[in-house]
Amino acid sequence: MKFMSLALVRNIVSPTGCCALLIFVVLLLSSGCGALRRTQMRSVAGILAGPPESNVFARDDDPELIRDALPFALKTFEALLASDPKNRDLLLATAETFVTYANAFIHADAEKEEEVDFQRARYFRQRATKLYLRGRDYALNGLALDYPDFGKNVREDPKHVLPTLSPEDVPLLYWAAAGWGGAISTDMGNMSLVAELPIVEAIMRRALELDEDFGHGAIHEFFIIYEGARSGTVKGTTDRAMEHFDRVVKLTQGKKASPYVSLASSVAIRKQDYGLFKELLNKALAVDPDSVLKWRLANILAQQKAQWLLDHSEELFLDYEKTEP
Repeated sequence: MKFMSLALVRNIVSPTGCCALLIFVVLLLSSGCGALRRTQMRSVAGILAGPPESNVFARDDDPELIRDALPFALKTFEALLASDPKNRDLLLATAETFVTYANAFIHADAEKEEEVDFQRARYFRQRATKLYLRGRDYALNGLALDYPDFGKNVREDPKHVLPTLSPEDVPLLYWAAAGWGGAISTDMGNMSLVAELPIVEAIMRRALELDEDFGHGAIHEFFIIYEGARSGTVKGTTDRAMEHFDRVVKLTQGKKASPYVSLASSVAIRKQDYGLFKELLNKALAVDPDSVLKWRLANILAQQKAQWLLDHSEELFLDYEKTEP
């Protein structure tokens, strides 16, 4: 098979070209020259795992287009990994994409169907759980390249294992914990899975120690939800959630909608503070999705959730009629 230039591969890697890319990967997998095939695979993997600034998915303004395109991308990643299973960058990209897809689309569907069709919501939750765990496992496999048996060891003795990690491991740590935590949130009836929540917290806290600015506050945003969900049951959690929120807003200069939605959907609902809830969601809706292109899709999705929450305020607040006649 003739060598395909990076320029051509870049043209293929677009939301509408995922099918073509998947065909290209299949052709690579079936090519005869092992050394050349590995070189081409690594070239494609490097492009797919590129920085957010160049990610055509993150910059898109059509969530449905991305929703339809991502399954092709996911299978493309897995096809690449079948040929190059120890590619750390590709393991990271695969983990991130599985967790993101599960959260942004499948988990979101479950939440929207909860009050409408319980069986359909249950289906979406089960599917989201599986996707979250696939993403988690790819991240754990990435960490195991430098820390053998990481997945097993972090379950058995996280206090011993986690201090050995370095700042370079933060992306894989974050996506491992995000996938793990996401799976727990969609399968709360699975007590063996819920029992692993302390491991998720330990991983995220270690990632925070190593690089608290990661992802422009992505770890802080996890803790907005984590601490906010415990508000009223554990002393000081509301204050800690607010501290994490303030840090994210500072890191993103208020140009990201998701922190406002996270605080509204956790602390504000838990405290039954409709005024705070409405204020936060209106701030989320006021964010200009085009102000930071690498956050465009994330902002649009967060604003969709903000509007959905506002539209369902009556179901979320016991005294809604008193506060919003």
